Amino acid sequence: MYAFWLWREFKLSLWEIHQLFPKVEIEYADKSICIVNTQDKDLILSQLPRIWGTIKVMELIPWYRWKPELSILDFAQKHEGKYAYWLSVFGWEKNLKSILIETKKTLKAKWISSRFVNKDFKSLSSAQIIGENLVTKSSDFNIIIADDIEYFARTIWVQDIEAYGKRDYGKTRDMQVGMLPPKLSQMMINISEWNKVYDPFCGLWTILIESILMGNAEVYWSDISAENIEKTKKNISYARREFDNNLKTSMTQILDAKWISSSPFLKKSDVIVTEGYLGQVFTKKTVSKTAIADEKKLLLDIYTKFFEWLKRSNYSWVIVICFPFWEVLWIYNYFDEVYEVIKKYAKNLPILPPHDDFKHTKSWSLLYKRPDQVVGREIFKLKIKK
Repeated sequence: MYAFWLWREFKLSLWEIHQLFPKVEIEYADKSICIVNTQDKDLILSQLPRIWGTIKVMELIPWYRWKPELSILDFAQKHEGKYAYWLSVFGWEKNLKSILIETKKTLKAKWISSRFVNKDFKSLSSAQIIGENLVTKSSDFNIIIADDIEYFARTIWVQDIEAYGKRDYGKTRDMQVGMLPPKLSQMMINISEWNKVYDPFCGLWTILIESILMGNAEVYWSDISAENIEKTKKNISYARREFDNNLKTSMTQILDAKWISSSPFLKKSDVIVTEGYLGQVFTKKTVSKTAIADEKKLLLDIYTKFFEWLKRSNYSWVIVICFPFWEVLWIYNYFDEVYEVIKKYAKNLPILPPHDDFKHTKSWSLLYKRPDQVVGREIFKLKIKK
């Protein structure tokens, strides 16, 4: 079995795991850990380059129950030189300090020079795990408590957060337009069962570039703004120059998404993945229920025509799209009006795997919002009704 340490937005992480491993049974899941029941290591390894909502992946291994130091000893005995290791605990709190000290004593008794990397007996970030090269050395260990069962696991993969920094360096930005987080873009593409991606609200770049970096050979894009189109061209050129890619076809046009039926890309692509227009960028000082109500009227006209013309075009592929919601005085204000548009023209596709503890919202969506932002994103997976 294998365990996934989930991202902060854990429901999105579960959604992605379920999409990448549709035939694998989820044995256990909570807000931080998902355990899948499979012995197919090749399957897990094959999908690791595409996993974005997981911090690290761990292989559950046999161990001496209640004696993690003996399991670590098995690995340390195969290592030459001083053995550096790290141990973390998921689930109810254990005395990590005493376990680390006991492990060091056990290794010393076997004449093994060692050190534990846990500074002040606390957790490491993924960057520190990479920096210490613990995954390659098979020395990043984990104790996982799932209900009444305790597991011992060895980390086989950790997400390289430094790669996100490289994505950001050198690209064209526009803070007035807003930026879809790269990680969320990647997960939306995974969830769409992507191949030939079309983004009709392309904005500046994010979904297109992440699609290219994930190995997609064809991308199609349009936007109402000629300026955004030019900036996106520059960003795609940057991605093609700086990263390995298989891009063969990249086509664009200036198009108001309200008139989506005139786009030639509906027939060339096989999925729409997009962050719909979120409206103006509010701050805590400028947002109010009145301002949101006015913004909803403008947005509703866009999305009503967008879905109406998708239906008239007989568009039959999956659509993964996010709409805005707003936080005003610690209360979420949802774009309820767009729910009726979805109900009229499309059907919701299940997002989460079956699980008693984790539910979609009442609108069959999942939410993404950074704590310091006013505007959040409500994500749907849809198909146009026939």
